[in-house]
Amino acid sequence: MQANPSDLADAKRAFEREHGEWTSHNIHLGGDVYTLGAELFGIEVKVRRILQIVADVAQRPFSELRILDLACLEGIYGIECARHGATVVGIEGRPANAEKARFAARALGLSGYEVHVDDVRNATVARYGEFDIVLCLGILYHLDEAGLFGLAEQMAEMCRRAVIIDTRISMHAEKPYRFRDQRYWGMEVVEHAPDETDEQKQKRLWSSLDNPVSVKLTRRSLYTLLWRCGFTSVFECHVPQEPRKPRDRVTLVAIKGQPLALHSCPQLPPDHERALPERQNRLVPALRRLRKAVGRLFPKSVHLMVRRMLGMRAVDFDRPTVRGQRRR
Repeated sequence: MQANPSDLADAKRAFEREHGEWTSHNIHLGGDVYTLGAELFGIEVKVRRILQIVADVAQRPFSELRILDLACLEGIYGIECARHGATVVGIEGRPANAEKARFAARALGLSGYEVHVDDVRNATVARYGEFDIVLCLGILYHLDEAGLFGLAEQMAEMCRRAVIIDTRISMHAEKPYRFRDQRYWGMEVVEHAPDETDEQKQKRLWSSLDNPVSVKLTRRSLYTLLWRCGFTSVFECHVPQEPRKPRDRVTLVAIKGQPLALHSCPQLPPDHERALPERQNRLVPALRRLRKAVGRLFPKSVHLMVRRMLGMRAVDFDRPTVRGQRRR
């Protein structure tokens, strides 16, 4: 597209009348035209973190990288990588989001960026090929049991170097899940009401595409799952900083390598202890039910007042702060 700023602003307004306004990703399109606005919206620190991780892990020029962006939403992470020279494929389940990513890519003249309207659960090597880096940002905790475990294996097959995951985790081991003879722990989260139509589910931008319930694994179970899928090192990122990141959300880097045998300690096999020990917390579900019951007795204003008195954040980074929507 590469239009002058006034033409670009007009094109953006016309596009929004048809597809809706941007809800999360603030992308500078040129001149004084942004998808959301010139001020900082908060997602910028997340983009900086992901871009730096990609550069540090790949240790190659972006022009040599092929990157997959799963559930790319409005496209900012993949678009940023493409602006640095990478070839990027985005997969997005909601057509309106995919159109916004395409509009931004056209406005920026990015020939190495493409978006497919598809379910991430359909992402396979046969369908999309292999990638140096796979971005799995804000989607893993919106999948049900089968989708979560299946996508973990699919990512391991599709990536040549590393998968970068940003996801919510369960802080307690409430419910067991079994996958390929290994037990994992986590909790279930309701995504949609039983009577919601497909159209209603599509409009719920911050919920799953269709599964009524999703699964959040504990930190240890997620580490174990990645390990058993073939990732030889899993790191949690703390720098670049993301100051307002909630306690139950993590950025992980899973590197696909070769298990090494120890020459000095040959008695320890490479696959020793392929699961981190974990025990069920039986008290938490009961306390959660009690908290909900007590919560129904008091208005929300009282809840917020108590949280402030205790020094707790009433709103975390991933809750609605931009035009009534959440950021990915």
